[in-house]
Amino acid sequence: LPYDDIISGKYQFVDNKIIPRTYNEVELTQITNAEKSKKLKLANEKIRPLQDAVDLGIATDEEIQKLGAWKRYRVEINRIDTSNLLDISWPLPPDV
Repeated sequence: LPYDDIISGKYQFVDNKIIPRTYNEVELTQITNAEKSKKLKLANEKIRPLQDAVDLGIATDEEIQKLGAWKRYRVEINRIDTSNLLDISWPLPPDV
């Protein structure tokens, strides 16, 4: 296994074998909530300067289009119910 996989915690040593790590429900919920937070943080970072340009009245048509796409993405992420761990389909970030 690559070193990064070993230290990432994705694998465990059981019965003298290295196998993929199994997570309990609490751990899966924490992982899912962290992923949601990470995606929301990215969206917020992309939205801030675009919104600033709009607020200042200096946004280009392209910036306005990007702002709308990132806001839609942020709403989609925010609507994800992380309590339903087996049925999460993460939307892709805008390709703008």
